[in-house]
Amino acid sequence: MAEGTGTASAPRGQACVVLANLLFAIGYSFVAATGGALSVWQLLLVRGLLFALVLLPWAAGHRQIALGSNRTLLLASGILGTAMIGCLIAAVTVLPLSMATLLGKTTPLWELLVLWGLLALRPRPSELLLVPIALFGLVLLLHPEGRLSLATLGMLGLVLALASGLLNSLVLVVLSRLRSTDRPQTINLWYAAVMIVVSLPFAATQPWPADPRIWLFTVMFCLFSLAGQSLLAHSMHQVSPTFASVGTLFVPIFATLIDWAIFGQLLSGMELIGILLVLAAGALVARAEKDHMAGLAAAKYRWQRAG
Repeated sequence: MAEGTGTASAPRGQACVVLANLLFAIGYSFVAATGGALSVWQLLLVRGLLFALVLLPWAAGHRQIALGSNRTLLLASGILGTAMIGCLIAAVTVLPLSMATLLGKTTPLWELLVLWGLLALRPRPSELLLVPIALFGLVLLLHPEGRLSLATLGMLGLVLALASGLLNSLVLVVLSRLRSTDRPQTINLWYAAVMIVVSLPFAATQPWPADPRIWLFTVMFCLFSLAGQSLLAHSMHQVSPTFASVGTLFVPIFATLIDWAIFGQLLSGMELIGILLVLAAGALVARAEKDHMAGLAAAKYRWQRAG
């Protein structure tokens, strides 16, 4: 990856990563704007259908490639990705936008546990020390004296947001293996197919809103999400995975600004310090990812070693 990142294209790729995460944040703001008028299943179904419609022309011209090579991991990626985005959408509908996206982007912290649990890649002591820092930031963010206290926030929403971060770390481990066997279009096509299959039975039995504004917000969420996904995939040819991982932390930053500018969400000084601590710890963990890249490429899953 580093060899393909030239001095001229690297700044352009880095700008694409930042822009992609801005698009993701805007997309989640449209989810928040729906006010829960659409269920998580309905939002997943519309998102999956839009992704599939965009990718079907490519699949028609590349049928063999679209079927995929590593179908087990393609299916796992689709299931984990659907669960991840479903948890984050559900969290956004019940939590302030800034809070939901902040907890949902704790992926670099979860990644330490996932890499050790699945691939036996032990984190360094310096990385482990960052976890208490991030936890302290969360304590400040959820302090009873703050405006975003546990007393006013649903525990289910907090759990779903954190679960999204954990699931995202699992997705990244799966994608690191899929990149060597399947194209991004194939991965996204399977992702959309799984999302449609999982959400359709639940979405079909629920009433759909008649308010055209809700449909506008939903379509805008899907379009911004698709644009961000496409831009991020394009930028991966110009930047390292480490920078892309750090770049995901721009989502809660942009979401906080959107939450303040559009939804009128106020944050205390203590809560702002908590946000900065979580983002700083996550960024430092993500930066250390480059030291694990060689070991990650050669590592085997624990059950493969046992066999």
